[in-house]
This record gives sequence, structure tokens and C-alpha cells, in this order.
Amino acid sequence: MDALGGVLLVIIILIVIVSNILFIKRLRKNQRRFKYIFLFFLFCFFSIIAIGLLCYAFERHILIEYLKIEITNRYTNRIIKSITALTLIIITNYNFAKFYLKRISKTKNEIELIGKE
Repeated sequence: MDALGGVLLVIIILIVIVSNILFIKRLRKNQRRFKYIFLFFLFCFFSIIAIGLLCYAFERHILIEYLKIEITNRYTNRIIKSITALTLIIITNYNFAKFYLKRISKTKNEIELIGKE
């Protein structure tokens, strides 16, 4: 791994840590359960793996095989690919956090309403 790979690895780790910290802060005090935090943490890693595989498949199958574009592994190409992937990872984690927080609060309220009736 060269210096650029080390920098990208640090950036990916920071994205996972910051998104998890923001998710934990947005949880209410009575909702801070380990299972919610752990599931979101797992989703962050799965989103990184999924987006990485999608970027690889897009590059190999569409750009190289169908469009016949030659791609060299220079620093500029690596930086462009990583910026695209990191942006998609951030957007995915943010949207999933919003969806998951809504889902957690809805199920909690529905259970309380059923119990009160």
C-alpha cells in the first residue's frame, strides 16, 4: 500500500466513525440500545463493500468491455474513483441513518399506542 492508499483508508475509517457518532447523537436517550448502534455500524461496513464492488464492476464491465476505454492506474484516476466512491458512501450512510431513525421512532410509538389501548 502506498501513501495514497493509506490516506484513503484513513478517510474511510473516519467516515465510519463520524457517521456512527452522529447516529448515536441523534438517538434519544431511551433509544440508545446496543442493537441499534451495532446494526448501523454493520450497515456502514456493508455499504463500503457494496459501493466498492459496484464501482469495480462499473469500471470493468461497462467502461472497459463495452465502451473500450483504456484506464491507467495513475494517481489522478485513483483519486477521481475514490472521491466518487467516498461521496456515494457518505450519501448512503446519511440517508440510511435518516431512514433508520424514523423507523426506530415509529415502531417505538406504535408499540406504546397498542399497549395503552
